[in-house]
Amino acid sequence: MQTNHETRGIDLREYVTKVSEEIALRVAHERDVVLALLDGEEAEGGRIAYCPLVDCAPRNKYRVALQEAVNVLEETRRSFKSRQLEELRKKLQAVLAEDTAHKSQE
Repeated sequence: MQTNHETRGIDLREYVTKVSEEIALRVAHERDVVLALLDGEEAEGGRIAYCPLVDCAPRNKYRVALQEAVNVLEETRRSFKSRQLEELRKKLQAVLAEDTAHKSQE
């Protein structure tokens, strides 16, 4: 599976389109950050989650790794009846759900 930021050959038109889309997403993200600061949301947690690219490669890697961990925990939950593993699986699923919700708002 290729992510947005893997190196592959593309034509100039596709490159310009992709860069333009990423710039537009970046500007929208920066606007949201500034508006959140103005609304005083930074006081709730002290910091705002920030990634220099809207859908950056590290974020994609973490998302994939979390999903793989959830899948393994789901597959082995009948073999290892552990409340701790169940709680961990649920926490990871919640993080993925939150990330998906956040990503859809960007």
